[in-house]
Amino acid sequence: MTMTPAQAPQPEVEIVQVDATGAARLAVVVRCLETTRLGARFRCTSQDGHDVDLVLAEIRRYPKVTVDEVDPPHGARLVLTGAGTDDLHIEPGDVLRGTNPAA
Repeated sequence: MTMTPAQAPQPEVEIVQVDATGAARLAVVVRCLETTRLGARFRCTSQDGHDVDLVLAEIRRYPKVTVDEVDPPHGARLVLTGAGTDDLHIEPGDVLRGTNPAA
């Protein structure tokens, strides 16, 4: 059975640590609050009020182990890509909510 994006669980992660930003790339360590899949999309707002669209490009559970999804209550290192990541002010405790791709 194929789910539509509206039927797919909505990804939700809490930022634990910001590893790196720059060059349209944001790497963060997170605690998963709702199942989050590779390709998930998140919309954030920059400090100057512009929308920044991010796409989840990598989920790393361990230094050499990448996976397609992470579920609660696990943690992971996520790499998000999108123009404008340099303008975001993401800090520990922030919660990102988005849309998972259809299964």
